[in-house]
Amino acid sequence: MPRAVSHESSGAASGQLVYVVEPNPFMAEMQRVMLRSFHLEFLRPDALLRTMASRRPSAIVLEILLPGTDGLELCRQIKSRPGISSVPVVLFSVLDAADEAAESGADVFLRKPAQRHALAGLVAGLIERG
Repeated sequence: MPRAVSHESSGAASGQLVYVVEPNPFMAEMQRVMLRSFHLEFLRPDALLRTMASRRPSAIVLEILLPGTDGLELCRQIKSRPGISSVPVVLFSVLDAADEAAESGADVFLRKPAQRHALAGLVAGLIERG
């Protein structure tokens, strides 16, 4: 699992902050490559809401399968809290869970694996729509 908070700036041309919650180190590295135009912070599930209380990201990318809780529940919590409910959430998972993602309030569901530019395009589009 990635460290609690790992600042990653991969030439972040857009400068937009995106939180990523991904327990699989291989998939975290893939997302680092896919989202290289953003400033990324990789967070543990239990640190996400606490971190959002002090620093609001432009978007969040969540896996559904997480230790302790799941991405669907985290998404519900984000979308139910004033002040952070408008942050776009992408559920990016190995599960075929588009209906569950919609019910949780996710802005977009994308199933892994995805084409290299699909995730970045979705995140950029959500940020642009603001």
